[in-house]
Amino acid sequence: MKFNREKIIVKTSIIGIITNVILASFKVIVGLFANSIAVILDGINNFSDAMSSVITIIGAKFAGKLPDKKHPLGYGRIEYLSSMLVSAIVLYAGITAFVESVKKIIHPEEANYSTLTLVILALAIIVKLLLGRYVKTKGEQVKSVYSKYNIQITPDVDIAD
Repeated sequence: MKFNREKIIVKTSIIGIITNVILASFKVIVGLFANSIAVILDGINNFSDAMSSVITIIGAKFAGKLPDKKHPLGYGRIEYLSSMLVSAIVLYAGITAFVESVKKIIHPEEANYSTLTLVILALAIIVKLLLGRYVKTKGEQVKSVYSKYNIQITPDVDIAD
């Protein structure tokens, strides 16, 4: 079961990483063209989600190790440590978004959203919702600590919720 569990977590995280990197790239490009700090920061948030998924994979690999002399009860608790690291990344991304938003409030610039920009952003929302549902289902399937504590990991609604 542990090997199957680890395999599911890794596969789900890899899907999240690929999806988030693609979404982040599109959002940053669209945000630059639209001159929208909100869209750019959302793209950066997607990059932080991808980094979080990498940490999830590493945590799952360590947590799946069999007990040994040094750790007779196993390595399962590493999942809690990796979730703390993910929380730190999310916190940092939030603080950065706050600081950048305040800068734009003090020195505003007009955003320019074209129809294409709005269509791309709407598609990104749909992709994130689908990814979030998939990741949440897989997290519940393997009883991941990330799901248990509703921690965001990959999508804006992660392995996790």
